Amino acid sequence: MIEISDFGKFKNDDIKLFTITNSNGLVAKLTNFGAVLVSLFVPDKNGNLDDVVLGFDSLDKYLTNDICYFGSTVGRNSNRVKNASFMLNDVIYNLDKNEREKNNLHSGFNPYNKRIWNYSLDESNNSVSFNLISPDGDQGFPGELNITVKYTLTDDNELRINYQGKSTKDTIANMTNHSYFNLSGHNRRNSYESNS
Repeated sequence: MIEISDFGKFKNDDIKLFTITNSNGLVAKLTNFGAVLVSLFVPDKNGNLDDVVLGFDSLDKYLTNDICYFGSTVGRNSNRVKNASFMLNDVIYNLDKNEREKNNLHSGFNPYNKRIWNYSLDESNNSVSFNLISPDGDQGFPGELNITVKYTLTDDNELRINYQGKSTKDTIANMTNHSYFNLSGHNRRNSYESNS
């Protein structure tokens, strides 16, 4: 089952929150702002659901957080490009120097997690797909890249994330999901913490 609700506004556009629930009661929440995984509710050994993905309850916090990439779809390139440049087919491409004014981290100052993605639903497969067209030269990379990120919550309690991209030129494409997990859930203390 997939439900759609409002998650806020960005540049006068309505941002949506998608709640996918499988037949076992697992719940994944996603947003078309950045194709972000907002939360994932899974059962503990007693069957109690808790959110194990670190994220924010409101769009405003995603808009103001510039360092953690919570649940984000990162691209065109995840991780770092040394000296913010690379050579491809004998051409040097220069990227944003957004890490210590030296390297390129997660593709620079206009990351995919700060953009509005188009979306489509496949309720028969419990899937939400997000699509983004990254123009030729976007973030300094060659080729127009047509990207689809598909989240599927299966009845085997799997959250699958599939990436597809097609570029008009040779390019770098190294995308990932940047979720942080707390497997004991948000509402539980870590076992190493003191009780004081």
